[in-house]
Amino acid sequence: MTARSGLSTLIARWRDMVADTGTVGFTDDEAQTILDSYRVDLYRHEMGAVAVNIGGTTNYLTHIVGYGDLETVASGTSFFQVWDVNGGTIGTADYTADYQRGILTFTANQAGSARYLDGRSFDLYGAAAHGWREWAGAKASLYRFSADGASYDRQQWWEHCMAMAAHYDTLATTGASTLSVGMMYRGDVNVLNTSWFGWSDNAFT
Repeated sequence: MTARSGLSTLIARWRDMVADTGTVGFTDDEAQTILDSYRVDLYRHEMGAVAVNIGGTTNYLTHIVGYGDLETVASGTSFFQVWDVNGGTIGTADYTADYQRGILTFTANQAGSARYLDGRSFDLYGAAAHGWREWAGAKASLYRFSADGASYDRQQWWEHCMAMAAHYDTLATTGASTLSVGMMYRGDVNVLNTSWFGWSDNAFT
């Protein structure tokens, strides 16, 4: 099976992160399988419009997805599709996409109307940690030995793989190790009683 076309850039970046360039150890299909294990699927995800005053007129050209490292429309509209507020599709001729940063720039003012996205975002760091563990598994049989007065430490490669996996784990945005809990509140309304949350009134100042 051939990897989806819209993943080509992400697969190339992932290969750099796991030192899988030149004579590669992972096929594109294997790389895609790993990446798909670290993806977030977006369905009718509302993008954030950025209001910019141009010549006295408020323009809404830039829209922020809120997720980066997106699979491109090269995989097909089943994997990347922009919608208007009425459920109509918006074609690629009407915008340019920065898939890595998750920013869409429309060619015409969207006049503040909501714009939605179906897409897929990938956690490259989590996938890189997975890739290094795959390398480690392939090297699990390596061992230290000495012969003819010389010392050979083939296990060092395995240890390096595990160290790299641990490094990328700290950067990953998916998985149990990245779980965090926070409190969000609206800035356009008054907080009536912050003691409900066990906090004092000045906790929000």
